[in-house]
This record gives sequence, C-alpha cells and structure tokens, in this order.
Amino acid sequence: MRAVMATGFGGTDVLELCDTHTPILGDQDLLVEVHGAAVNPVDYKIRRGAFRDQSQLPMVLGFDASGVVCAMGQRVEGFEPGDEIYVSPSLVRDGSNAEYVCVDARTAARKPRRVDHMMASALPLATLTAWEALYERTSLDGNETVLIHAGGGGVGHIAIQLAKLKGARVLATASRDESIELCLSCGADVVINYVEEDFVKRVLELTDGRGCDVAFDCVGGEVFDRLPTCVAVNGRIVTIVGSGGSSALRDLFVRNITLHFEMMAAPTMYGINPQKQGQILHEAAKLVDDGKLAVHISQTFLLAELAEAHQLQETGHVTGKIAIQVR
Repeated sequence: MRAVMATGFGGTDVLELCDTHTPILGDQDLLVEVHGAAVNPVDYKIRRGAFRDQSQLPMVLGFDASGVVCAMGQRVEGFEPGDEIYVSPSLVRDGSNAEYVCVDARTAARKPRRVDHMMASALPLATLTAWEALYERTSLDGNETVLIHAGGGGVGHIAIQLAKLKGARVLATASRDESIELCLSCGADVVINYVEEDFVKRVLELTDGRGCDVAFDCVGGEVFDRLPTCVAVNGRIVTIVGSGGSSALRDLFVRNITLHFEMMAAPTMYGINPQKQGQILHEAAKLVDDGKLAVHISQTFLLAELAEAHQLQETGHVTGKIAIQVR
C-alpha cells in the first residue's frame, strides 16, 4: 500500500511517500480502506518527537480517518465488511496517512450519512476532544457561560457547536476575519478579538465582573496562565495544552477553581474504556445527520502533499480543519 511514513523525528523532510506492507489485523481490529484523513497539531508534535518513547520508526501518522471496512478481527462485533466508518486511530499505532489502517473497532462508528468521506474524516479527533472536555470533564450546564479559546480552530469550532447544543452562552476568542466569521456561524454569542482587546477584561465586562463558569483552553502558555482571573469562583478550566506556571495554579487554588486536562488519546493509549469513543462518535454522527453539527474544512491536500499540510498546520493559523484526500 501507499503511505507517508515519518522516517525520523524532526521537520517535514522526514515525511516520505513510499510503498509498505498493509497493517496486520488484530482480534479487536477493523482493517479500513482509508478514503479521507485530516491533520491535527498532534501530528506535527509527534513528528517532532512527542511520545518518542512510545513511537517506533518508521511510522505512519494521521489520527483522523473515514473509509470502508475491508476485514475484521475475530472478536469484532457490530460491523461488517463494506461498512463506511469514521474513527480516530490510536496515537501509538500506525495511522491514517496510508491507503489502509487498522483501528480498534470499539473506537469506531458508522460515518454520518449526510457527509462524504472527506468531511467525515475531519470530525473524529476534534469532536472527541471537544465532547469529552465540555460534556465529561466540566459537565457544562445550559445555564452557564463558557469561554472557548481559539474558537475558529479545529477543536474550537466544534466546541462552540456542542456548547450551544447544551444551551450555554458561548464567548469565543479569535483574531482573523475568517476565524471570527466561523465562530459566529457556529453559534458563538460573542467573539473577542484577542489582538484588539484584552480577553480577560472583556470576559469580566460580559459577565458583570463575575467571570465565566467554564473556560476551554486550546492555546496554552500565557493564555492558560491568565485564565483564572476571568473564571468565576467555583468555576472550571479544561485544557488540551496547559502550562507549568505555578502562579496560575496558585490563582486556581484561591478561587476554588477546578482544573481538568483533556487527552482524547488516553483510552486507546492505555486501553481504558475505548468503547466510549465509539459511543461518542455514534452520537455525533446523529447530530451531523440532523444538521446540528458540522465541520469546516479550510483546505484539502493530496496524500503526496502531506508535508505541505503539516507546514500549514504548524503556522497556528488554520481555520477549522485540514483534510487529506487519500483515495
């Protein structure tokens, strides 16, 4: 099969289009003919050396996929060859930047009927991340105000929609015109241009000085460190990036704010309740088919152009998702 493999850790020059063997099917696996994939920040982070101790070179990246089931392991239930599915492959196995990928069947779901494979492939990782962060980590309530940082990003624009489906008031941050427009189209009540105004001051103004109930951090660093000052007493922060700043942690303590970390890859990395991800994607597919959830793809690349897609993702200025046409 054709695949783009990372032959080492480093820049995009380590990505090589080559012929390699089809992955070996495990008892709990689906062998999937990949039609569409997508790029996420975790792709270039792993390419640079994140999870180095759990990665075996050469490796195939790609942690979003939509395709057709070709074969199944002996312990698989609920799927048949020919089923169209979507899934987020494990971070510690070869991924979807290839014509075939093996995935744990428990983490997969039938793709939404309303969209094609390219659109479906852009959904899994971002949807799982936003769903777990808002619905499970923070238990967002419909009467609450949530701040979503980087609302125009892959995770952010899905998070806005999920928060609105819960009935919450959504404040989002963005800076570029296309990102602001995407936030508004997804249902954000207010979009804060963080380049033109201080997001902390603006959140406090919008909440009469109380602060937001929940803050979803998709940026990290200084943004994370400043979050406690605009979160309400007894509020919650969930981050997919985080920071080691001790001052931020001290502020959390004095305001009785709880901190949650969201790592959607944990179930497949550690084998803990992987079926939960399949259940979430099943529910998300219903929302897509009902017209209540949509993914925005800003640019599509061919598999042979994966290095260029990585370079664009690394700029940090991607609106929505980048998709990869595998077939």
